[in-house]
Amino acid sequence: MKKFFFFAASALMLAAFASCTPDGPGKDQPKTPEVKTAAENLVVHLPLESAADAVKVGAGISADATKGAGSFAAGFIGKGYTNSAADNNSEAFLKLKLAAGNAFTKLESMTFSCWVKLPAGKEAKGALISFNGTGVEDIWPSFVYLFDNFSEEAGQQFNGRIDFLSVDGKPAMWPNAQSPEYAKKDVWFHIARTYDASTGTWANFANGVKVNDGVFTPNDKVVGGIKAAFASDCNALYVGAWASRVEGKSSDAWQNYFCGSIDEIRFFNKALSETEINALYKEELAISLE
Repeated sequence: MKKFFFFAASALMLAAFASCTPDGPGKDQPKTPEVKTAAENLVVHLPLESAADAVKVGAGISADATKGAGSFAAGFIGKGYTNSAADNNSEAFLKLKLAAGNAFTKLESMTFSCWVKLPAGKEAKGALISFNGTGVEDIWPSFVYLFDNFSEEAGQQFNGRIDFLSVDGKPAMWPNAQSPEYAKKDVWFHIARTYDASTGTWANFANGVKVNDGVFTPNDKVVGGIKAAFASDCNALYVGAWASRVEGKSSDAWQNYFCGSIDEIRFFNKALSETEINALYKEELAISLE
């Protein structure tokens, strides 16, 4: 009995020592703490650590390839996607494949969030994220989140429009978000968008604080949610580029590649409250500082 106790105690001590070595946590422990805010509502998480490890959560979503100047460098948490050319006219993107019935097709109410860093001394035009498939017209994909014109004088970024299709095929969109947070260059900041399908209300957030909100007008309001935002023929998601330009449906120069950095893309299946958005922002910020 004494021998058994000695060996058992020794094994426990060795296990404890291994988990406390200078190399970090044991291999069975996560290197990065999991985000707990609204974890039960998280349906897609793109940590963008590498082309192979771009997807952490998201049924029916898998990495395909990076193109051009698309690469992975220091992100907000770990690594993140970046346009290494820092030029919004240089081809650069990550392509993800979407299988039939993927996680996006199940969204009605939703929250989209991510961290963004705008390049110093460059225009911030370009699509952060876009989905292919039948849109309003060939030049507009079925869903796109974009940065638009930068106004140094106004101290604001006129940007961040999300376009998607309503059930009847008409375009619906969040108005542009204007906030001093969007004007900062070479600094990571958090953006979030919420949509409540039951009320038609939307809201925009910068660094955990609400920037603006509103309700879709009757002609724009999406009846029955935004399922149609991700068209039935949608099979690809692009990070850092317009789907319509990548796939040759449009060659318009204004459909720029995003020339900054993107990290920690998340989609939730409900409209998070302002309290939850603020908690998400603070939690990811704390993780980044560890």
